[in-house]
Amino acid sequence: MSKILITDDDSMMLRMASFIVKKAGHEAVTASSGEECLKKLKEESPTLTVIDVEMPEMNGIETLQAIRAESGIADAAVCLMTGSLTDEVKSRAAELGAVGCIGKPLEAGELMEIIAKATK
Repeated sequence: MSKILITDDDSMMLRMASFIVKKAGHEAVTASSGEECLKKLKEESPTLTVIDVEMPEMNGIETLQAIRAESGIADAAVCLMTGSLTDEVKSRAAELGAVGCIGKPLEAGELMEIIAKATK
């Protein structure tokens, strides 16, 4: 069983993603902001961190940049998710070493593929 950290400022999205993760037999940990994501990433050492791009204060790309700049968590497996999956977001995610970039609404199969990729 892997531990998956899901970060989104939308509580309904956190519940839905957590349900998908748990249904697949993994443990779900949630964060509702970029700052909380960084804190939980250090405390929980998840196998994969899924981060929403569109969040107030610290967005998903800024959160991923902060992860890459912090020793101890810089090599964390991260997947970005967004309601506006543009080529720009995909290329930025790739530049920052994300294991994937998925769209919203979240599709269970797509999330499972990313989890399988990150847990190999």
